[in-house]
Amino acid sequence: MEVDEDLTDLIPGFLRHKRADIDTIFEAVTRHDYAEISRIAHRVKGEGGSYGFDAMTEIGRSLESAAAIRDDGAVTTLARQLLSYLDHVEIVFQPSKE
Repeated sequence: MEVDEDLTDLIPGFLRHKRADIDTIFEAVTRHDYAEISRIAHRVKGEGGSYGFDAMTEIGRSLESAAAIRDDGAVTTLARQLLSYLDHVEIVFQPSKE
C-alpha cells in the first residue's frame, strides 16, 4: 500500500486506532449494540478513504450494512477481515506529488 510520505507521522497511530475500533466492534456484537457498530463502521469507511486505504473503506461500508440489518455473523466476519487486513497491509511511503 503506497501512502504519501506527508502522512508518515499519522499512519501508525491511525492503524492503532483501527485495531482499537475492531476490539470495540467485537465487544459491541456481544451487546447487540448496532448503533455503536454502525458509528465505527461509518468512521472506518470515511477514514479509510481519506488515507487511501480503499479496502478498509469497502470493509467499513459492508460493516455498516451488516449493522443496519443486525447481522452478528456478518459483523464478526467483517471485523475479522479488517483485522486480517491490518495484520497484512504493508505501508510504503512515497514522496509527495506536489
